[in-house]
This record gives sequence, C-alpha cells and structure tokens, in this order.
Amino acid sequence: VWGTRHDCCGLWSWGNKPLADAETHAARRAAHQAFDPLWASGRLKRGEAYAALSWATGWKQSDCHMMHMPKERALQVPVAVRKIWDVIDGRIEA
Repeated sequence: VWGTRHDCCGLWSWGNKPLADAETHAARRAAHQAFDPLWASGRLKRGEAYAALSWATGWKQSDCHMMHMPKERALQVPVAVRKIWDVIDGRIEA
C-alpha cells in the first residue's frame, strides 16, 4: 500500500519519503491524523487546509507539509488544527 520500506542506520521510510526515526514518524503520522480531516471532510479544499495551517502556526506554507517536518514541528500540528476547527465552527474569530 505505501510502497517499499527503506531502512538505514535505525532510520526508515516508505516509498520515496525522507528517512526518519520512529519518533519523528509517529509525530508526522499524528499530525496527518489531526490535519487530514480538515480537507477530507469537505469543509476545506486541500490547498485551503494547508493555507489555514500556515495561518494557525505562522509557518510558511511550504513548511507545512508533514513529510518534511522535524518531530518538534509535527507535534505542534494537532494544536494548530484545533484552532482551525474553532474558526471553521465559529467558536473563535480568525
């Protein structure tokens, strides 16, 4: 499903993704689990979801793609996504 798994020196990846340690991979997976429903729900288009993540975090939009995020940044995504949902659902203003 995900392509070939690559292993090297305690790092690994699937397909053509960058090598990452287990903690970084877990943080990126959690970031995706929080982020993907923004666009998969149909509430935002995928590009709009990335723009919203950029807004919520203050990061450049090019820095918002999880496959390249360091663990520390990926761990911040779920909190930013909750802020985005609060705006979408009218609980706070943008």
